[in-house]
Amino acid sequence: MKFGEILISLGYVTEEKIKYALEEQEYNLKSVGFSEPIGLILLRNGLIDETQLNNAVKKYFEILSEDFSVSESLRNLAYIAVKALENDETTKLSHESKTTIINKILELEEKISIIQDSSLENKEKIISNFNQRIEKLKADLQKFA
Repeated sequence: MKFGEILISLGYVTEEKIKYALEEQEYNLKSVGFSEPIGLILLRNGLIDETQLNNAVKKYFEILSEDFSVSESLRNLAYIAVKALENDETTKLSHESKTTIINKILELEEKISIIQDSSLENKEKIISNFNQRIEKLKADLQKFA
C-alpha cells in the first residue's frame, strides 16, 4: 500500500490532495533533483497536521511489518519503527531522529543488495561491516525509542 493510499483510507486527505502533492513532488524532482516525501509536502502545505502525519507513518509501518512480499529484515525494521513511534511521547529520540535512523538502515540494506550482485573481491567483508552497522542502529532504535 502506498503512503497516499493510507492517508486517504484514514480520511485525512482526498485523492485530489494526493494528486496535488504528487505533482509538486514530480516538479521538484525534475527542477532541482530532489523532493520531500509526500507526507512532508502535505504537511508543509497545511493539508494535514503533524498528528495526522505521525498516525499515517505509524500505520504505514504497521502494514509493512506484516507484508510478506518484502524481505524479513524490512519487516523487522518496520516492526521496530512501529514500536518506536508508539513510544513517541516518552522517548529520548525525536520523531525526526527515529526517521533518520530508519532511513540509514534502509540505505545500508540497499547498499548490501547492490554489493551482493557485484563482483567486488572483498564484498563479504563489506557486507559484514554493513550488517554490523545495521544491527547497532536497530539496537539503538529499540533502546532509545
